[in-house]
Amino acid sequence: MKRISALFCLLCLTLAVFAQDKIVKKTGETIHCKVTELGALQVKYYYDNNDKLIFGIDNALVNRIEFGTGEVVTVENNTFDNPEFYANQSVNALKVNFLSPLFGTTELVYERSIKPGRSWETALGIVGLGNDVQDIEPRGLYGKFAYKFMRSPDYYMHRMHYSHILKGAYIAPEIALRYMKYMSTYYDYYYDSSSYYQSSRHSEKESQVTFAIMLKFGKQWVFDDAFLVDTYFGVGYGIGADEYDGLPYGFIVAPDEFPIALTGGIRIGWVFGK
Repeated sequence: MKRISALFCLLCLTLAVFAQDKIVKKTGETIHCKVTELGALQVKYYYDNNDKLIFGIDNALVNRIEFGTGEVVTVENNTFDNPEFYANQSVNALKVNFLSPLFGTTELVYERSIKPGRSWETALGIVGLGNDVQDIEPRGLYGKFAYKFMRSPDYYMHRMHYSHILKGAYIAPEIALRYMKYMSTYYDYYYDSSSYYQSSRHSEKESQVTFAIMLKFGKQWVFDDAFLVDTYFGVGYGIGADEYDGLPYGFIVAPDEFPIALTGGIRIGWVFGK
């Protein structure tokens, strides 16, 4: 009988131990306790041998809580990545390059947020749909694709998050491809004993394919979840411009001797879609 009682007590003690909650810290350390409160700032708990002394641990130090019932709760500390803060915000944007018609193109851009701090955008440009400042009759298309990383602060404050899921400073790797035709003009000269003289002027249609990989730096503002302004500048490498013809259509690529690529602009647009 005594042996049965001892086994029963041991079983009860074992069940009590297994029924304990566990606070698993980010360091891997485990606290065996009873959790009383999972608050916005702290997890509060006590030890079985003293339920009158309540301890607290900062949420930022906790990875997860394993309750004695088997339920596991992961403690979310980085509110920037919590999609619930942005549930009622628009995640799509349609933009136009505000100044591109002045340089001979019309550019349309679509951007979509895929999660807080991340979005992708693609652009389509029509070369020749704009002001022909160089009088070369340009015609063509270009496309761009970029993946944007929104900047997060150097330090976090409690419950801090983006004011809008599409708003903020960003860095974005971008690829760009352009095909266009244009009129190229050149002159024939001959030399006499005194000086050079222009002989004749010739024009012919030429085509060019250029490709660039760039890194863009920019900042985007969103107003009233309806209107946005995006400013950016980018630099990288490009190929395809054997001779520099001064073709700033969507982006600029220098000759192969110094294959730098540049881009920049101001985009305005509208946000939509929850």
